[in-house]
Amino acid sequence: MITMYAWPSTADGPDALPMVHFTTEQQEGGEVTPEGTPVWLFDTAIREGGWASFTDFEGWSSPAPGWQAFYRREDDLLAVTGPGACEGWYQGNLGADADWVAAAGAQLSVVLLAAPVQHPSLYAYAVEAGAAFALLVPLVLV
Repeated sequence: MITMYAWPSTADGPDALPMVHFTTEQQEGGEVTPEGTPVWLFDTAIREGGWASFTDFEGWSSPAPGWQAFYRREDDLLAVTGPGACEGWYQGNLGADADWVAAAGAQLSVVLLAAPVQHPSLYAYAVEAGAAFALLVPLVLV
């Protein structure tokens, strides 16, 4: 069974972008490269969903086509969907704090981050390794 987790984070400042780091406990899906290296479970979905490398700011700083996010304050529910293999990407509780909700309300978009790591604290290592991805998604906040 695969369970995806999401942790909110918000950069400092008046123009803070609400971010959500996605990760999962299960990192491999059983597929391997010709060299025998395990393939990240979400590799195909990330590539088909239009995600850009985190270091390619121009690639992810415009709203991603075919993506939509919905956040409901009353029960902290986040639902995110995208094209193709990313349809129904995530639905669950976020654990958003008041700063994240305020930034989300001001921006009406959310930055999604994904990498083959098991916790957002490891995302910087994925960026260094060239294995971190980002996406800017329009957000409906109710």
